[in-house]
Amino acid sequence: MTNDDLAVRLRTHAADLARKGDNLYRVRAFRQAAFTVMGLCAPAESLTRDQWAKLPGIGNSLAEQLERYLKCGEWATS
Repeated sequence: MTNDDLAVRLRTHAADLARKGDNLYRVRAFRQAAFTVMGLCAPAESLTRDQWAKLPGIGNSLAEQLERYLKCGEWATS
């Protein structure tokens, strides 16, 4: 999966969350993550959870979800 593909999926997931009325901060986190992914120099799949968590706008929880998505192809439901 390319960084562009992941950014599109992050924006799509944010839109899905917004439609469901999910927490606005969670929606914003996924949107911010999409922008962060678009600015990466390295392939997103090469980053570890710790590396994700050090990026601007991405905390530990979102880093964990990104790692899971890149491995399993699904978002955590919590």
